[in-house]
Amino acid sequence: MDFFDLNIDIPFKLPRFREKTRVAVTGLSKSGKSVFLTSLIYQLLADDKIEYVHRKSGKKFSVKLMPPESSIARFDYYNFVREFRSKNPTWPKSTKSVTKTTLEINVKSRYDWIENKKIDLELIDYPGEWLLDLDMQGRNFEDWSLNILEISKQNSRKELIKEYLNTISNIDLYNDSDEMEDEKIVEEYKKYLKLCYEKGLSFIQPGRLLQPGDLSNDPILLFAPLPSPQVLAKVGKNSIYARFKNRYERYVKEVVKKLHLDHFQNFDTQVVLIDLLKALEHSKESFEDMRYSIKKILENFTYGKNYFLSKLFGLKIERVIFAATKADLIPKDQIEEYKKLLEDMIYEIKRELDVEHIETDVTVIASVKCAETVYVEIDGKKVACLKGILEGEEEPSVHYPGTLPKSLKDEDLWSREFKFPNFKPPRFPQSNNEAPPHIRMDRIIYDILKDKL
Repeated sequence: MDFFDLNIDIPFKLPRFREKTRVAVTGLSKSGKSVFLTSLIYQLLADDKIEYVHRKSGKKFSVKLMPPESSIARFDYYNFVREFRSKNPTWPKSTKSVTKTTLEINVKSRYDWIENKKIDLELIDYPGEWLLDLDMQGRNFEDWSLNILEISKQNSRKELIKEYLNTISNIDLYNDSDEMEDEKIVEEYKKYLKLCYEKGLSFIQPGRLLQPGDLSNDPILLFAPLPSPQVLAKVGKNSIYARFKNRYERYVKEVVKKLHLDHFQNFDTQVVLIDLLKALEHSKESFEDMRYSIKKILENFTYGKNYFLSKLFGLKIERVIFAATKADLIPKDQIEEYKKLLEDMIYEIKRELDVEHIETDVTVIASVKCAETVYVEIDGKKVACLKGILEGEEEPSVHYPGTLPKSLKDEDLWSREFKFPNFKPPRFPQSNNEAPPHIRMDRIIYDILKDKL
Protein backbone atom coordinates (compact mmCIF):
# COMPACT_ATOMS: atom_id res chain seq x y z
CA MET A 1 0.00 0.00 0.00
CA ASP A 2 1.20 3.49 -0.88
CA PHE A 3 2.09 5.52 2.21
CA PHE A 4 0.13 8.49 0.83
CA ASP A 5 -3.02 6.39 0.57
CA LEU A 6 -3.04 5.67 4.31
CA ASN A 7 -5.87 7.30 6.21
CA ILE A 8 -3.84 9.20 8.80
CA ASP A 9 -5.51 11.55 11.26
CA ILE A 10 -3.20 14.56 11.61
CA PRO A 11 -4.35 17.55 13.73
CA PHE A 12 -2.80 20.04 11.29
CA LYS A 13 -2.19 20.39 7.59
CA LEU A 14 1.26 20.24 6.08
CA PRO A 15 2.00 23.60 4.44
CA ARG A 16 2.89 23.99 0.77
CA PHE A 17 4.95 26.74 -0.78
CA ARG A 18 3.11 29.39 -2.77
CA GLU A 19 4.08 29.42 -6.46
CA LYS A 20 4.08 32.23 -8.96
CA THR A 21 3.93 32.24 -12.73
CA ARG A 22 4.37 35.44 -14.72
CA VAL A 23 2.87 35.82 -18.18
CA ALA A 24 3.73 38.63 -20.60
CA VAL A 25 0.86 39.36 -22.98
CA THR A 26 2.41 41.02 -26.01
CA GLY A 27 1.24 41.96 -29.46
CA LEU A 28 1.03 44.82 -31.90
CA SER A 29 -1.69 47.45 -31.71
CA LYS A 30 -5.23 46.13 -32.34
CA SER A 31 -4.11 42.50 -31.90
CA GLY A 32 -6.81 42.02 -29.26
CA LYS A 33 -4.85 42.11 -25.99
CA SER A 34 -7.61 43.80 -23.96
CA VAL A 35 -10.26 41.36 -25.19
CA PHE A 36 -7.91 38.44 -24.57
CA LEU A 37 -7.19 39.46 -20.98
CA THR A 38 -10.83 40.17 -20.22
CA SER A 39 -11.84 36.76 -21.54
CA LEU A 40 -8.97 34.88 -19.87
CA ILE A 41 -9.78 36.35 -16.45
CA TYR A 42 -13.54 35.80 -16.93
CA GLN A 43 -13.09 32.18 -18.10
CA LEU A 44 -11.01 31.33 -15.03
CA LEU A 45 -13.35 33.06 -12.58
CA ALA A 46 -16.55 31.61 -14.06
CA ASP A 47 -15.03 28.18 -14.73
CA ASP A 48 -17.93 26.92 -16.86
CA LYS A 49 -16.29 26.79 -20.30
CA ILE A 50 -12.79 25.47 -19.51
CA GLU A 51 -13.53 21.82 -18.82
CA TYR A 52 -10.59 21.04 -21.11
CA VAL A 53 -8.23 22.51 -18.48
CA HIS A 54 -9.64 20.33 -15.70
CA ARG A 55 -9.67 17.23 -17.89
CA LYS A 56 -6.07 17.63 -19.07
CA SER A 57 -4.68 18.59 -15.66
CA GLY A 58 -6.84 16.23 -13.60
CA LYS A 59 -7.15 19.01 -11.00
CA LYS A 60 -9.97 20.97 -9.43
CA PHE A 61 -9.34 24.58 -8.55
CA SER A 62 -10.99 27.89 -7.77
CA VAL A 63 -9.81 31.36 -8.81
CA LYS A 64 -10.12 34.85 -7.38
CA LEU A 65 -8.93 38.25 -8.53
CA MET A 66 -6.41 39.78 -6.15
CA PRO A 67 -6.41 43.45 -5.08
CA PRO A 68 -4.33 45.82 -7.23
CA GLU A 69 -0.81 46.82 -6.28
CA SER A 70 0.00 50.44 -5.54
CA SER A 71 3.06 50.51 -7.80
CA ILE A 72 1.40 49.58 -11.11
CA ALA A 73 -2.04 49.94 -12.66
CA ARG A 74 -4.30 46.91 -12.75
CA PHE A 75 -5.98 45.88 -15.99
CA ASP A 76 -9.41 47.53 -16.14
CA TYR A 77 -11.26 44.21 -16.02
CA TYR A 78 -14.41 45.25 -14.17
CA ASN A 79 -15.14 48.24 -16.42
CA PHE A 80 -14.59 46.16 -19.54
CA VAL A 81 -16.99 43.49 -18.26
CA ARG A 82 -19.53 46.21 -17.43
CA GLU A 83 -19.32 47.48 -21.04
CA PHE A 84 -19.68 43.95 -22.41
CA ARG A 85 -22.80 43.45 -20.26
CA SER A 86 -24.52 46.65 -21.36
CA LYS A 87 -27.51 46.59 -23.71
CA ASN A 88 -25.22 47.85 -26.48
CA PRO A 89 -21.90 46.07 -25.75
CA THR A 90 -18.67 47.54 -27.08
CA TRP A 91 -15.15 46.25 -27.61
CA PRO A 92 -12.56 47.42 -25.04
CA LYS A 93 -10.32 50.34 -25.86
CA SER A 94 -6.62 49.78 -26.41
CA THR A 95 -4.30 49.62 -23.42
CA LYS A 96 -2.70 53.00 -22.70
CA SER A 97 -0.25 51.95 -19.99
CA VAL A 98 1.50 48.92 -18.58
CA THR A 99 -0.86 46.91 -16.39
CA LYS A 100 -0.51 43.92 -14.09
CA THR A 101 -3.30 41.68 -12.86
CA THR A 102 -2.85 38.86 -10.36
CA LEU A 103 -5.18 35.88 -10.05
CA GLU A 104 -4.90 33.50 -7.11
CA ILE A 105 -5.53 29.89 -8.13
CA ASN A 106 -6.41 27.57 -5.26
CA VAL A 107 -5.67 23.99 -6.41
CA LYS A 108 -7.37 21.23 -4.43
CA SER A 109 -4.90 18.94 -2.68
CA ARG A 110 -5.15 15.20 -3.20
CA TYR A 111 -4.96 14.61 0.54
CA ASP A 112 -6.86 16.29 3.36
CA TRP A 113 -3.73 16.61 5.49
CA ILE A 114 -1.82 18.64 2.88
CA GLU A 115 -2.75 22.26 2.26
CA ASN A 116 -4.11 23.27 -1.11
CA LYS A 117 -1.59 24.58 -3.59
CA LYS A 118 -1.74 28.35 -4.20
CA ILE A 119 -0.59 29.77 -7.51
CA ASP A 120 -0.28 33.49 -8.21
CA LEU A 121 -0.87 34.02 -11.93
CA GLU A 122 0.51 37.43 -12.88
CA LEU A 123 -0.64 38.84 -16.22
CA ILE A 124 1.39 41.77 -17.56
CA ASP A 125 0.12 43.77 -20.54
CA TYR A 126 1.86 46.43 -22.64
CA PRO A 127 0.56 48.88 -25.25
CA GLY A 128 1.51 47.47 -28.64
CA GLU A 129 2.98 50.76 -29.84
CA TRP A 130 5.42 50.86 -26.93
CA LEU A 131 6.85 47.43 -27.64
CA LEU A 132 8.43 48.42 -30.94
CA ASP A 133 10.34 51.23 -29.23
CA LEU A 134 12.39 48.62 -27.35
CA ASP A 135 14.30 48.12 -30.59
CA MET A 136 15.70 51.64 -30.17
CA GLN A 137 17.95 50.46 -27.35
CA GLY A 138 21.56 50.16 -28.44
CA ARG A 139 21.12 52.60 -31.34
CA ASN A 140 22.39 56.17 -31.28
CA PHE A 141 20.42 58.90 -33.02
CA GLU A 142 22.48 58.72 -36.20
CA ASP A 143 22.02 54.94 -36.56
CA TRP A 144 18.34 55.09 -35.71
CA SER A 145 17.67 57.88 -38.20
CA LEU A 146 19.56 56.05 -40.93
CA ASN A 147 17.63 52.85 -40.27
CA ILE A 148 14.22 54.56 -40.29
CA LEU A 149 14.96 56.57 -43.41
CA GLU A 150 16.23 53.46 -45.22
CA ILE A 151 13.06 51.57 -44.31
CA SER A 152 11.00 54.52 -45.58
CA LYS A 153 12.42 53.99 -49.09
CA GLN A 154 10.73 50.59 -49.37
CA ASN A 155 7.49 49.86 -51.23
CA SER A 156 4.56 52.11 -50.36
CA ARG A 157 6.45 53.93 -47.60
CA LYS A 158 8.41 55.96 -50.14
CA GLU A 159 5.19 57.68 -51.22
CA LEU A 160 3.84 58.09 -47.70
CA ILE A 161 6.96 59.87 -46.42
CA LYS A 162 7.30 62.39 -49.27
CA GLU A 163 5.68 65.28 -47.39
CA TYR A 164 7.93 64.76 -44.40
CA LEU A 165 11.08 64.63 -46.52
CA ASN A 166 9.94 67.73 -48.40
CA THR A 167 9.41 69.55 -45.10
CA ILE A 168 12.87 68.84 -43.66
CA SER A 169 14.57 69.56 -47.01
CA ASN A 170 13.41 73.18 -46.76
CA ILE A 171 14.60 73.74 -43.20
CA ASP A 172 18.11 74.37 -41.91
CA LEU A 173 18.64 71.39 -39.61
CA TYR A 174 22.28 71.90 -38.65
CA ASN A 175 22.85 75.56 -37.75
CA ASP A 176 21.73 77.21 -34.53
CA SER A 177 18.04 78.19 -34.50
CA ASP A 178 15.11 78.65 -32.16
CA GLU A 179 12.62 75.85 -31.51
CA MET A 180 9.80 77.18 -33.67
CA GLU A 181 10.31 74.55 -36.40
CA ASP A 182 10.67 71.54 -34.06
CA GLU A 183 6.98 70.87 -33.57
CA LYS A 184 6.22 71.39 -37.26
CA ILE A 185 8.75 68.70 -38.23
CA VAL A 186 7.49 66.23 -35.64
CA GLU A 187 3.86 66.79 -36.69
CA GLU A 188 4.76 65.97 -40.31
CA TYR A 189 6.56 62.82 -39.20
CA LYS A 190 3.58 61.88 -37.05
CA LYS A 191 1.34 62.22 -40.12
CA TYR A 192 3.64 59.79 -41.93
CA LEU A 193 3.35 57.26 -39.10
CA LYS A 194 -0.45 57.56 -39.15
CA LEU A 195 -0.47 56.94 -42.90
CA CYS A 196 1.67 53.83 -42.38
CA TYR A 197 -0.78 52.58 -39.74
CA GLU A 198 -3.78 53.18 -42.02
CA LYS A 199 -1.96 51.30 -44.78
CA GLY A 200 -1.73 48.25 -42.52
CA LEU A 201 1.98 48.64 -41.76
CA SER A 202 3.17 47.70 -38.28
CA PHE A 203 6.75 48.90 -37.86
CA ILE A 204 6.28 52.39 -36.43
CA GLN A 205 8.86 54.26 -34.32
CA PRO A 206 8.64 55.93 -31.95
CA GLY A 207 5.34 54.26 -31.15
CA ARG A 208 4.71 56.75 -28.38
CA LEU A 209 4.04 59.44 -30.98
CA LEU A 210 0.79 57.60 -31.78
CA GLN A 211 0.13 56.33 -28.24
CA PRO A 212 1.91 58.73 -25.83
CA GLY A 213 0.19 57.56 -22.65
CA ASP A 214 1.61 59.52 -19.73
CA LEU A 215 3.93 61.40 -22.11
CA SER A 216 1.13 63.31 -23.84
CA ASN A 217 2.43 66.81 -24.75
CA ASP A 218 5.80 65.98 -23.19
CA PRO A 219 8.63 67.74 -25.10
CA ILE A 220 10.77 64.60 -24.78
CA LEU A 221 8.78 63.27 -27.78
CA LEU A 222 9.79 66.20 -29.98
CA PHE A 223 12.17 64.30 -32.22
CA ALA A 224 12.09 62.54 -35.58
CA PRO A 225 14.67 60.88 -37.86
CA LEU A 226 16.96 63.31 -39.65
CA PRO A 227 19.64 62.77 -42.30
CA SER A 228 23.15 62.88 -40.85
CA PRO A 229 25.18 66.02 -41.62
CA GLN A 230 28.23 65.72 -43.86
CA VAL A 231 30.43 67.05 -41.07
CA LEU A 232 29.09 66.22 -37.61
CA ALA A 233 31.54 68.61 -35.89
CA LYS A 234 29.92 71.59 -37.61
CA VAL A 235 26.45 70.93 -36.20
CA GLY A 236 25.35 73.84 -34.02
CA LYS A 237 24.74 73.13 -30.34
CA ASN A 238 21.34 74.82 -30.59
CA SER A 239 20.40 73.36 -33.97
CA ILE A 240 17.32 71.25 -34.73
CA TYR A 241 19.56 68.24 -35.26
CA ALA A 242 21.27 68.71 -31.87
CA ARG A 243 17.96 69.17 -30.05
CA PHE A 244 16.41 66.09 -31.70
CA LYS A 245 19.49 64.04 -30.90
CA ASN A 246 19.40 65.12 -27.25
CA ARG A 247 15.69 64.31 -26.88
CA TYR A 248 16.15 60.95 -28.59
CA GLU A 249 18.94 59.97 -26.20
CA ARG A 250 16.88 61.08 -23.20
CA TYR A 251 13.85 59.16 -24.48
CA VAL A 252 15.82 55.93 -24.89
CA LYS A 253 17.47 56.28 -21.49
CA GLU A 254 14.57 57.62 -19.39
CA VAL A 255 11.60 55.94 -21.06
CA VAL A 256 12.55 52.92 -23.17
CA LYS A 257 15.29 51.45 -20.98
CA LYS A 258 13.31 52.15 -17.81
CA LEU A 259 10.30 50.31 -19.27
CA HIS A 260 12.53 47.38 -20.17
CA LEU A 261 14.21 47.18 -16.77
CA ASP A 262 11.03 47.71 -14.75
CA HIS A 263 8.69 45.37 -16.61
CA PHE A 264 10.44 43.03 -19.04
CA GLN A 265 12.20 40.72 -16.63
CA ASN A 266 11.55 37.27 -15.14
CA PHE A 267 8.68 35.93 -17.22
CA ASP A 268 7.77 32.27 -17.39
CA THR A 269 5.51 32.45 -20.43
CA GLN A 270 5.03 34.92 -23.23
CA VAL A 271 1.78 35.08 -25.20
CA VAL A 272 2.22 36.79 -28.57
CA LEU A 273 -1.12 37.84 -30.07
CA ILE A 274 -1.16 38.39 -33.84
CA ASP A 275 -3.92 40.01 -35.89
CA LEU A 276 -3.24 38.03 -39.03
CA LEU A 277 -6.50 39.22 -40.60
CA LYS A 278 -5.19 42.79 -40.72
CA ALA A 279 -2.30 41.70 -42.93
CA LEU A 280 -4.52 39.56 -45.18
CA GLU A 281 -6.88 42.49 -45.73
CA HIS A 282 -4.12 44.83 -46.79
CA SER A 283 -1.20 43.38 -48.74
CA LYS A 284 1.89 41.21 -48.84
CA GLU A 285 3.83 44.28 -47.71
CA SER A 286 1.63 44.51 -44.62
CA PHE A 287 2.18 40.80 -43.94
CA GLU A 288 5.98 41.05 -44.21
CA ASP A 289 6.05 44.25 -42.18
CA MET A 290 4.09 42.53 -39.41
CA ARG A 291 6.51 39.59 -39.44
CA TYR A 292 9.47 42.00 -39.19
CA SER A 293 7.82 43.91 -36.31
CA ILE A 294 7.11 40.75 -34.31
CA LYS A 295 10.72 39.64 -34.76
CA LYS A 296 11.95 43.02 -33.51
CA ILE A 297 9.68 42.86 -30.45
CA LEU A 298 10.82 39.37 -29.47
CA GLU A 299 14.49 40.29 -29.78
CA ASN A 300 14.08 42.46 -26.69
CA PHE A 301 12.92 39.70 -24.35
CA THR A 302 15.21 37.42 -22.39
CA TYR A 303 15.27 33.93 -23.87
CA GLY A 304 18.43 32.83 -22.17
CA LYS A 305 21.54 33.38 -24.27
CA ASN A 306 23.26 31.43 -21.53
CA TYR A 307 20.74 28.67 -20.97
CA PHE A 308 22.07 27.32 -17.65
CA LEU A 309 22.60 30.70 -15.97
CA SER A 310 19.20 31.90 -17.13
CA LYS A 311 17.58 28.75 -15.81
CA LEU A 312 19.46 29.00 -12.51
CA PHE A 313 18.48 32.61 -11.80
CA GLY A 314 14.98 32.42 -13.27
CA LEU A 315 15.61 35.04 -15.94
CA LYS A 316 14.43 33.06 -18.91
CA ILE A 317 11.10 32.88 -20.69
CA GLU A 318 10.56 29.16 -21.02
CA ARG A 319 7.51 29.10 -23.25
CA VAL A 320 6.25 31.32 -26.08
CA ILE A 321 2.69 30.90 -27.33
CA PHE A 322 1.89 32.44 -30.71
CA ALA A 323 -1.84 32.99 -31.17
CA ALA A 324 -3.63 34.33 -34.23
CA THR A 325 -6.64 36.21 -32.87
CA LYS A 326 -10.21 36.76 -34.17
CA ALA A 327 -10.59 33.16 -35.36
CA ASP A 328 -14.38 33.58 -35.26
CA LEU A 329 -14.03 35.78 -38.36
CA ILE A 330 -12.78 32.72 -40.25
CA PRO A 331 -15.33 30.08 -41.33
CA LYS A 332 -14.85 27.06 -39.07
CA ASP A 333 -13.86 24.77 -41.95
CA GLN A 334 -10.89 27.10 -42.69
CA ILE A 335 -9.45 27.23 -39.16
CA GLU A 336 -6.58 24.87 -40.02
CA GLU A 337 -5.66 27.03 -43.03
CA TYR A 338 -5.63 30.04 -40.70
CA LYS A 339 -3.27 28.23 -38.34
CA LYS A 340 -1.04 27.19 -41.25
CA LEU A 341 -0.71 30.83 -42.35
CA LEU A 342 0.40 31.76 -38.83
CA GLU A 343 2.92 28.92 -38.83
CA ASP A 344 4.27 30.16 -42.17
CA MET A 345 4.54 33.74 -40.89
CA ILE A 346 6.53 32.89 -37.75
CA TYR A 347 8.48 29.91 -39.10
CA GLU A 348 11.91 31.55 -38.85
CA ILE A 349 11.13 33.19 -35.49
CA LYS A 350 9.93 29.88 -34.05
CA ARG A 351 12.98 28.04 -35.37
CA GLU A 352 15.31 30.49 -33.60
CA LEU A 353 13.43 29.98 -30.32
CA ASP A 354 13.58 26.21 -30.75
CA VAL A 355 17.36 26.44 -31.09
CA GLU A 356 17.45 28.39 -27.79
CA HIS A 357 15.60 25.51 -26.06
CA ILE A 358 12.41 27.56 -25.77
CA GLU A 359 9.14 25.64 -25.87
CA THR A 360 6.84 27.15 -28.49
CA ASP A 361 3.23 26.61 -29.40
CA VAL A 362 1.12 27.92 -32.27
CA THR A 363 -2.64 28.28 -32.03
CA VAL A 364 -5.62 30.29 -33.23
CA ILE A 365 -8.20 31.77 -30.87
CA ALA A 366 -11.25 33.95 -30.58
CA SER A 367 -11.14 35.45 -27.10
CA VAL A 368 -14.82 36.34 -27.41
CA LYS A 369 -16.81 34.68 -30.17
CA CYS A 370 -18.99 37.20 -32.02
CA ALA A 371 -19.87 35.34 -35.24
CA GLU A 372 -21.17 31.98 -36.39
CA THR A 373 -20.36 30.04 -39.56
CA VAL A 374 -23.33 29.61 -41.87
CA TYR A 375 -23.55 28.10 -45.35
CA VAL A 376 -25.18 29.97 -48.21
CA GLU A 377 -25.97 28.43 -51.57
CA ILE A 378 -24.51 30.44 -54.44
CA ASP A 379 -24.77 29.14 -58.03
CA GLY A 380 -25.66 25.72 -56.70
CA LYS A 381 -22.64 25.57 -54.34
CA LYS A 382 -22.59 25.87 -50.57
CA VAL A 383 -20.30 28.72 -49.52
CA ALA A 384 -19.06 29.24 -45.96
CA CYS A 385 -20.03 32.69 -44.65
CA LEU A 386 -20.21 34.50 -41.32
CA LYS A 387 -23.29 35.63 -39.45
CA GLY A 388 -23.17 38.34 -36.82
CA ILE A 389 -24.34 41.85 -35.96
CA LEU A 390 -22.27 44.57 -37.62
CA GLU A 391 -21.18 47.52 -35.51
CA GLY A 392 -23.82 50.24 -35.82
CA GLU A 393 -26.59 47.78 -36.67
CA GLU A 394 -29.19 45.94 -34.61
CA GLU A 395 -29.96 42.77 -36.58
CA PRO A 396 -27.60 39.97 -37.67
CA SER A 397 -26.49 39.75 -41.28
CA VAL A 398 -24.46 37.31 -43.39
CA HIS A 399 -21.11 38.15 -44.97
CA TYR A 400 -18.58 36.37 -47.16
CA PRO A 401 -15.02 37.01 -45.90
CA GLY A 402 -13.14 35.21 -48.67
CA THR A 403 -11.42 31.84 -48.89
CA LEU A 404 -8.05 31.35 -47.22
CA PRO A 405 -5.21 29.73 -49.19
CA LYS A 406 -3.58 26.50 -48.08
CA SER A 407 -0.26 28.27 -47.49
CA LEU A 408 1.73 31.42 -48.24
CA LYS A 409 3.11 29.69 -51.32
CA ASP A 410 -0.22 29.90 -53.12
CA GLU A 411 0.50 32.15 -56.09
CA ASP A 412 -2.86 33.92 -56.06
CA LEU A 413 -2.87 34.73 -52.33
CA TRP A 414 -2.26 38.45 -52.66
CA SER A 415 -4.59 38.81 -55.62
CA ARG A 416 -7.52 37.59 -53.51
CA GLU A 417 -9.81 40.05 -51.77
CA PHE A 418 -10.49 39.59 -48.08
CA LYS A 419 -13.03 41.64 -46.15
CA PHE A 420 -13.49 40.64 -42.54
CA PRO A 421 -16.61 42.21 -41.00
CA ASN A 422 -16.52 44.43 -37.93
CA PHE A 423 -19.06 42.60 -35.80
CA LYS A 424 -20.33 43.84 -32.44
CA PRO A 425 -19.36 41.73 -29.44
CA PRO A 426 -22.03 39.48 -27.94
CA ARG A 427 -23.64 40.68 -24.76
CA PHE A 428 -21.90 39.02 -21.82
CA PRO A 429 -23.95 36.91 -19.38
CA GLN A 430 -25.13 38.88 -16.35
CA SER A 431 -23.98 36.08 -14.04
CA ASN A 432 -20.37 35.86 -12.89
CA ASN A 433 -20.68 32.08 -13.10
CA GLU A 434 -21.33 32.03 -16.86
CA ALA A 435 -18.52 33.00 -19.23
CA PRO A 436 -18.87 34.31 -22.80
CA PRO A 437 -18.40 31.96 -25.79
CA HIS A 438 -14.87 31.58 -27.16
CA ILE A 439 -12.71 29.55 -29.51
CA ARG A 440 -9.79 27.62 -27.96
CA MET A 441 -9.29 29.91 -24.98
CA ASP A 442 -9.39 26.79 -22.80
CA ARG A 443 -6.41 25.41 -24.74
CA ILE A 444 -4.31 28.51 -24.25
CA ILE A 445 -5.21 28.67 -20.54
CA TYR A 446 -4.03 25.08 -20.15
CA ASP A 447 -0.78 25.84 -21.99
CA ILE A 448 -0.12 28.70 -19.56
CA LEU A 449 -0.87 26.71 -16.41
CA LYS A 450 0.01 23.11 -17.25
CA ASP A 451 3.38 23.09 -15.48
CA LYS A 452 1.93 24.63 -12.31
CA LEU A 453 -1.31 22.73 -11.79
